[in-house]
Amino acid sequence: MSDRISISSIKPKMKFNGTVTKVELAGARVDIGAERDALLHISEVQPGKITTRVADVLKEGDTFPVWAKQVIPDKGIVLLTRVEPPPLDWSDLQRGMKLTGKVVKVEDFGAFVDIGAPKDGLVPVGMMARTRINKPSDVVKEGDEITVWVTKASKKENRIGLSMVEPPELDWNDIRPGQIFTGKVTRLERFGAFVDIGAEREGMVHVSELANGYIGQPSDVVSVGEEVEVRVLEVNAKKKQIKLSMKTDYAAEQAEAEADDTPALTPMQVAFQAAQQQTQGAAASTRSKTAIDRKEHEDIFARTIQ
Repeated sequence: MSDRISISSIKPKMKFNGTVTKVELAGARVDIGAERDALLHISEVQPGKITTRVADVLKEGDTFPVWAKQVIPDKGIVLLTRVEPPPLDWSDLQRGMKLTGKVVKVEDFGAFVDIGAPKDGLVPVGMMARTRINKPSDVVKEGDEITVWVTKASKKENRIGLSMVEPPELDWNDIRPGQIFTGKVTRLERFGAFVDIGAEREGMVHVSELANGYIGQPSDVVSVGEEVEVRVLEVNAKKKQIKLSMKTDYAAEQAEAEADDTPALTPMQVAFQAAQQQTQGAAASTRSKTAIDRKEHEDIFARTIQ
């Protein structure tokens, strides 16, 4: 028994070459080289088929590949399956993950792709190309090997969303006002310049935000293809809009704007402040005089005692 595998060392998805040692009503006992025989339930005897009697399918001495489906070390139990498990679990699927898959079915609304996950993922027709397409069959067909990116993976909803369009480096949730990015100018308009900062949509720098002084037209400051540093002013994920600025004296400008926002005092308020200051000055003078008088009195008292 020393050369037998310890059940505690067996992990789900491990593959074995098993031999049936006993056929039972609920399944079969299978020797996989472990300390104890593993259990193959009737539901796992024939992948994709319903088995009514295990004895009609298996007999003692049969040998075939099996995979560990569940392991309960403290009870010495290993449950097997003849269905090869997918390479990827739900927990492995992350948003933005790049995978290679095979198209298994094409519908009017999109294509289903086998990516080696618990279920096939769906590429909606709108996620098959950057440009508009009429129908999925214009882009893919069954059997095609394609590159996809995960857009959503929910075990609860039993749904995997895919895209054939590489996702942007920046998600909308990653973009916040005040952030600084280096981007490339993609096009110029009379009202400003568009800059690619790695988001789903380009950001727009209005002509008034291209520089600190007066700008006649965007081409006076930037050119297409130029790399520039921009600051996010505003982001609206719902409208897919990003407003940017290339101004460099933002802190001074903000301080000036805050100063400009300070409301002017009315004549009545000015008079009230002056009176308040005068009162405070008189009170301070009185306190000072009282302190001096007290000091003089203390000196006289001290000399008298001497």
